[in-house]
Amino acid sequence: MNVPGSFVWVVGPTMDLAEKEFRVAWKLIVDKNLIPVKRKSERELFIQCENGSFLECRSEENPDQLIGEGLDLVILAEAARLKLRTYDQYIRPALADRKGKLLATSTPRGFNYFYDFYERGQSEDPKYSDWASWMVPSSMNPILGEEEIESARQTSSPEAFAQEWEAKFIAYGGLVFPEFSYETHVASLGHVGGYKTQLWIDPGITAPYCVLLVQITPDEQVLVLDEIYETGKTSDRIIDLAINKWHPYILDKNGASKLDKVIIDKAAAEAAATWRLRGFSAYGDKPKIEQGIEVYHMFLRDPVRSIDPIRGPRGEWITQGQIIPRIFFDPKCKNVIKEHGLYHYPDETRKRINTNPTNKPVDVDNHGMDAIRYGLRNEFPSLFNDGGDQDNVIYLDPQDLGFDMESIMFEGSDY
Repeated sequence: MNVPGSFVWVVGPTMDLAEKEFRVAWKLIVDKNLIPVKRKSERELFIQCENGSFLECRSEENPDQLIGEGLDLVILAEAARLKLRTYDQYIRPALADRKGKLLATSTPRGFNYFYDFYERGQSEDPKYSDWASWMVPSSMNPILGEEEIESARQTSSPEAFAQEWEAKFIAYGGLVFPEFSYETHVASLGHVGGYKTQLWIDPGITAPYCVLLVQITPDEQVLVLDEIYETGKTSDRIIDLAINKWHPYILDKNGASKLDKVIIDKAAAEAAATWRLRGFSAYGDKPKIEQGIEVYHMFLRDPVRSIDPIRGPRGEWITQGQIIPRIFFDPKCKNVIKEHGLYHYPDETRKRINTNPTNKPVDVDNHGMDAIRYGLRNEFPSLFNDGGDQDNVIYLDPQDLGFDMESIMFEGSDY
């Protein structure tokens, strides 16, 4: 507002929520007279400064108010409650007109688009170099005493306290994997020589095609290093992406696969056959959904307790007695991380697997979850106790599909 001619909006999902942020500016600019004011209206929620700057309060409830303005700064109040289309259709274009800035403040609400914004601020990707993000728990508020925070901890559910007081992105009730925590299960990882390296795959065309680059430590930790998560691409195209992205980790100097395993949903027989045609030993038993969920619950919930010093996810030594989870995800696996906060049971049940073991989750937002399920089944089969494959689906080798192994061309292949 000290910059002459600036246009600033405070936008909230409702006018009441936007007004709370506006009141802070009113107290500083008007009540304390920090900036000379030309016109103001407490009822209409606007301030015009003598230097020509404007501050106005707007609401998502009235989209017509969000059209046609060029803005220097937008403050999103309770941004996690706003609809993504409000940002995409109204806020972002208005900021582009004047190369403006965005300040999005909010309590987290699961892994929605506000989580994506936070991730951009933490990313080292050059295309997000102008983004920054911070997580500020209530314990950093000088007005709140330790007794108040401890009282909230004792009287709130763990999920509510983590979200409302610790500013954490957490899973809501009704999600399949509420144990997943960004702070616990996400860490910057690097490929470690000597660890088993695998690809865990859930094929798709109209649905996302998910490939996870995974390492297994000697202590049977699962380290998910990276992902491919693409829609509308054939298996040939996905394999090309994997080779270009992970060549040093999946191929030797002669171009042959050096992976320990390529685990794929064999119900997608043609996709599995294409991976084998391209030189990868791609197989995998497919567990029942409920069994895969039960085992993954265990991996998320149960830690590895180090009796002797062991190596951590980046190859560093972990001292005796330190507790680390059995599965880690690198932040690059943004889609699979996000699925943990989206994959849910039908709304009419709102039950978790331990209280409703026969109910299946909704069949969306689960492509990374399925790849993990296949991977766990084939890497740790003893945990399933299922007596073998559940789907009675047979493998198809390339010859079974009628392919000529000597002359096949991959360019333009559907799988």
